[in-house]
Order: sequence, then structure tokens, then C-alpha cells
Amino acid sequence: METIFKWGLYFLPFMFIYLCIDEKKGARLGAIFLSSAWIYLRFKIYFFELTQMLPEILADVLGGWILGAVILGVYFPLCAKIDAFFAKAGLRAGMIFCAAVSFIMIVNNGDKEMLLLGGIMLGAGAGCCLNARYVGFNAAIADKTGAAKFLFVLVRFLLGVTGFLLILAAAGKIIPQESANKNLYEFLRFALGGLWLCAGSPWVFVRLHLAAAGKDQ
Repeated sequence: METIFKWGLYFLPFMFIYLCIDEKKGARLGAIFLSSAWIYLRFKIYFFELTQMLPEILADVLGGWILGAVILGVYFPLCAKIDAFFAKAGLRAGMIFCAAVSFIMIVNNGDKEMLLLGGIMLGAGAGCCLNARYVGFNAAIADKTGAAKFLFVLVRFLLGVTGFLLILAAAGKIIPQESANKNLYEFLRFALGGLWLCAGSPWVFVRLHLAAAGKDQ
């Protein structure tokens, strides 16, 4: 639970951006964060003594953000071309790519943090693909101002985060702790959480008229 709480706090800003401000920017920044966090955790494995020079949380934050800044510097000049490629490639290519990336993130490592990052990468990536194809959720709130806009943002964020935490908690209760497949179950648990954030909650928002589909904007 401590691992989930720590990474959940790190991921909150990206959840907020995706659910309440701009879903495309939130997805990009979230993917960059997950990638940089994974690279940093791999770095910790090979350079353990170096990372012990700083308190663990400070080392995690600084390491993650430094790597994130580097990845941002590489990604943003190419983001338009990358987005255009996946838009043209379609749903299947996007899903295969997310599965491949998440597999790379967990291969030869059953650490819970790796399973969390890889699972959320798979679920959130697949969720973004499904949202783009079938839901069309648009996070912008162009027709509301003042208190009404604040209320929409608050309800969206609370629904999204609460659903995410409930899924993780419920799935955690039913995972058999002594099972030989425990790591697989943990991975799927986090994938379901990511899927809820990027496809499930947007679908609920559209159905409850807390957001409009892109075609309606």
C-alpha cells in the first residue's frame, strides 16, 4: 500500500491534467512520467550506492524529474510527427505499442514498483486509444465559468481518482497472496486502474454530461 500511495501522489498532477484540463497533454505528460520513472528505477538497480547518497523520496523525485526533463526535450520537437503516426496507424497499432512498452517495463523484474508502472502504462495507454476511437472525451470545459466550472472540475477529479483507488483496493483484496501468478495479477490490477483513468472515467463523464465528446465541442 505504501508503494501505491507514493506513486499515486506522484501521478496525481497528470491525472488532473488528463481528466480536467487537456486529455492529450495529460496523456503525453503521463507517458513521459511513467517512462522516466521506469528508467530511473532501472538506474537505481545498477547504481544502488549512488542513489543512497540522498533520502529515498528526494532521490526518486529528483531522479524522475531530471529524466522527465530530458525525455521532454527529446519528445516535444517530435510530438506532432509521433501523434500523426499513431493517428494514421489506428487502434490496433496503438494497443500493440502499449503492450510492447509495458512488457519491456516488467520483463525480468517482478518488483512491485515495476509492475505498477508497467501495468498503468498498459491500461492507460490502451485507455487513451479506446477513448480516441470510441468515447471522444474532451477535457476542456469551454461552456462553463466561475463556480460551475470549478464544480465540474472537482467532480470529475474526485470520480476519476476515487474509481482508480477503489479498483486497486478491490483487486488487491481478491489477489491470492500465495499464488504462483501473483505478479501477473498485480500487473493486471494496475492495468485495470490505468484503463479506468483513461477510458472508463471519461466514458462516465460523457454519459453524465460532465464532459462533451470531441465531436460535440
